[in-house]
Amino acid sequence: MSSSRCSECGAATIGTAEEPLNLDVTPGTLYHALLTTNEPPQGAEFPFIQSVILKTDAHLACLDEEILRLRDRLEQLEEERRVLSEYRAQNTGILSPLRRMPPEILSEIILWTVPTIPDARAGLDLENSPWALTHISSRWRAVSTSTPSL
Repeated sequence: MSSSRCSECGAATIGTAEEPLNLDVTPGTLYHALLTTNEPPQGAEFPFIQSVILKTDAHLACLDEEILRLRDRLEQLEEERRVLSEYRAQNTGILSPLRRMPPEILSEIILWTVPTIPDARAGLDLENSPWALTHISSRWRAVSTSTPSL
């Protein structure tokens, strides 16, 4: 067997790049007996077992490299998806029916949110008064300030 490099990650391998790692073990062979019993290998079997271990290590290294590369790519794709999802939400907001609502209807909605007690309207509390609605958008501010009953 000759030494070569993995075509995916460049790791050193035993054998050729085209030679796949064969995991099939033929029953009845000495190798099968070594895998399925607790018998020690004979001297002549050591180089074969060592080459199998080296080849397996090289393939594991290739798989580890590929897994890392794919994880990095997955993170990139997830970030790209997050950005596109936010962009879509922004564009969907442009088509909101509230943007096309006539000022008269918007004014009526605003009036229904205002406290009915005159003293509650007179306060300058921006969180609990009609003034809070003027901070939603410039359009809502214009409708709110142009509604005399507010």
